[in-house]
Amino acid sequence: MKILNLDQSTKVTAYAVRNNGKLTDYGEICSDKNERNPVERMKQMYDGIGELLDRIKPNYIVFEQVQYQNNQKVYSQLSQLQGVIFSLLFDRDLGFELVSPPAWRKAVGVVGRNRADQKASIIQIVKERYGLDVSEDIAEAIGISEWSIENIKLSDKVD
Repeated sequence: MKILNLDQSTKVTAYAVRNNGKLTDYGEICSDKNERNPVERMKQMYDGIGELLDRIKPNYIVFEQVQYQNNQKVYSQLSQLQGVIFSLLFDRDLGFELVSPPAWRKAVGVVGRNRADQKASIIQIVKERYGLDVSEDIAEAIGISEWSIENIKLSDKVD
């Protein structure tokens, strides 16, 4: 079974693919860095994630639950993007699950009291476990993918 794991935002959405438990692909989808309109960036993510779904053909999707981080504007935009992703998955009849950031970070062993320390921690974990030197976004997608292979029972989710 193939699980697509996403660490989504309107600027960079990172992904990691697990096929039968093995990390087989990872990367980033980036919106136009000069685009200031968040709705246009969401449209770019809609298109990019849609293309990724068509290319990867996953059986199941796991992505990060939106978490409020003292910025209402960002929280609102991430919540809207989550709805955009729901739409893509509903249209393709793909099953999915949301995981909270604290849940996957704890399961993977991420340490740090603040966001910067946690990001440095997941980058180091990915480097040690996989020998990969990747961006913080890809590192988080790989972290989410580790949570997914330990917690998602696809036989219960996929026909």
